[in-house]
Amino acid sequence: MQCLNCKIEMFNYDVTTKKAQLSYDTCERCVSLWLDAGELDKLAFQVQGSIEFCSEEEDKTHSATKKCPRCIEVDLAPVKFLGLTDINLDRCHNCGGFWLDGGELNLVNRELAKIMPVSGHGFSDFVNNVHVPFWFKRIK
Repeated sequence: MQCLNCKIEMFNYDVTTKKAQLSYDTCERCVSLWLDAGELDKLAFQVQGSIEFCSEEEDKTHSATKKCPRCIEVDLAPVKFLGLTDINLDRCHNCGGFWLDGGELNLVNRELAKIMPVSGHGFSDFVNNVHVPFWFKRIK
């Protein structure tokens, strides 16, 4: 899969713990993420309900500028995260995947912590504290 921002090949990572499994694609240059359907709920801070389901309404004030890296010819629709915030994510209505530009996962987590009780950090601690520093040191 090619990064929508940098046009370089993204890397796929599989993470397995005793409780869950996650597979995500990341660009090692700009730290953008591609998350297949269901993976945003696993990656972000853990909250009651599905943040993916609450982030499906298209933001009509922004136009689609990116194509889905999975479905190739399908436009990603800009959606407001949880329908209420200033955070815009890109979602494919065909496969249900989400594109997050570098840093958007941190914005999502900060917003979740502000507006509702967080019961756990999902895989975001791994990505932000283990994976990202590891590859950043490696490519420097």
